[in-house]
Amino acid sequence: MYTQSEELVARLSQRSFLSLWTYPNPIGKGGKEHCDMLVVCDPYVIIFSVKENLVTNSGNIEVDWKRWQKSTIEKSVAQIYGAERWIRTAKHVVKKDGTAGLPFPDLSRRQIHRIAVAFGSRGKVPFQMGDFGKGFVHIFDELSLDRVMGELDTITDFIGYLKDKENLLNSGKKITINGGEEDLLALYLHRGRQFPTAHDHIVVDNDLWDGFTGREEYKNKQAANTNSYVWDHLIEKFHNDFTTQGLEFGNSLEEVDAITRIMARENRFSRRILGKDFGEFIKLTSSDKLRVRSRMTPSPSGTIYVFLACSRIEARKDRHKELQLRCFVARGLNTACKTVIGLATERYEENAGFSLDAFCLEKPDWTEMDQKLCEYLKNELGFFKAPVQSNRSEDEYPVA
Repeated sequence: MYTQSEELVARLSQRSFLSLWTYPNPIGKGGKEHCDMLVVCDPYVIIFSVKENLVTNSGNIEVDWKRWQKSTIEKSVAQIYGAERWIRTAKHVVKKDGTAGLPFPDLSRRQIHRIAVAFGSRGKVPFQMGDFGKGFVHIFDELSLDRVMGELDTITDFIGYLKDKENLLNSGKKITINGGEEDLLALYLHRGRQFPTAHDHIVVDNDLWDGFTGREEYKNKQAANTNSYVWDHLIEKFHNDFTTQGLEFGNSLEEVDAITRIMARENRFSRRILGKDFGEFIKLTSSDKLRVRSRMTPSPSGTIYVFLACSRIEARKDRHKELQLRCFVARGLNTACKTVIGLATERYEENAGFSLDAFCLEKPDWTEMDQKLCEYLKNELGFFKAPVQSNRSEDEYPVA
């Protein structure tokens, strides 16, 4: 049974980090819960500790603050550091039901982020965040967590903000925050996802968030991002098919993670572009006049995606093989790209279900023999032999 505060963290984490990488109440040493939420998305590990206590009203505000800090923040910090110690020696996540989750990233590349969520301050307590002796801890209350994770709702966007904020607070600059965390976030977003560096003293006013979110460009961005959640839906569809044994290829947890993790590390802006392209592609496959079988789409991240839609009577093993070959050709046509992800499904039919297959090609080197095979597949099988190219621009904050 979740508390109200744990329920909020679970809901926001599920939305931002998606189901495969989100672990509420994982088990640690001695079979006991070691934190309230754990996110593992190689190379990132995020440890959440949630505590809820109301600030007392004894008449001495300094005493009340100290009591609340000790009962809420200090306990969270201790839990986080304890969880991190256990994770260092563990090979994989242990879910709350005792079953194994994803393996932890190798120590050589692992990046740990620590988050204490403190409920009950009533906005009266000045939060402290920083290194409490064993690593930097970010501290949020219920309002700031909701706004930050609501705005930065991908693993890449969220981690980027945590890193940049940590660097800012460790830079030695004087930071005066007259508002809340959301005002600091507004400053960061307004400056193109970076903090000011030219000043020794940065003052964050308490009206930045309202001013930023009230702009027409921000509202246009929110509307345009509707397309991006098509991408989230595709990722969750793969996870659901894996859970229900609906995948014919790539049936292990590690294989599903390897492919969908690349998709999940696309930020919200990239997902908007990819979701829009996939949606347009699916619509084209349903047209009787214009039959489109495959499309190749570059992401701003540098990954190339290949979409394939086949007749419903074609065997899935044949569809999957064609997807692999098309990904190989796409790699040859994009020499600067090392990673190609392929997604295959059926041609769209209204009120009909669909299945998904995926393939990941990570090929850093490209040889002369590879190029010869690429040319053969293009010329003999017609895979992207004469692709129709289209160019378009997309602004994160569109102007009407």
